[in-house]
Amino acid sequence: MTRAILHVDVNSAYLSWTAVEMLKNGYAEDIRVIESAIAGDTEKRHGIILAKSVPAKRPGVPTAMTIGEARRRCPELKDFPPDHRQNEK
Repeated sequence: MTRAILHVDVNSAYLSWTAVEMLKNGYAEDIRVIESAIAGDTEKRHGIILAKSVPAKRPGVPTAMTIGEARRRCPELKDFPPDHRQNEK
């Protein structure tokens, strides 16, 4: 039997799931196609990038970067809070 290793990019999946939920709830923009991220407390500018869209990866926004640094690299970045209720489903 051949051994296979499967890698799943759950960070991108988390942003995609959030985008679909937002669209279902009436949000006008698909955050998967813009420079966007799921991040910590964005109002306090506190926390890190938990997940980001492909367009946000291009200017060099990695997972675990601080929100402040991510905004310096990607001034157009739109960030959204994580939805911890998804863990309850």
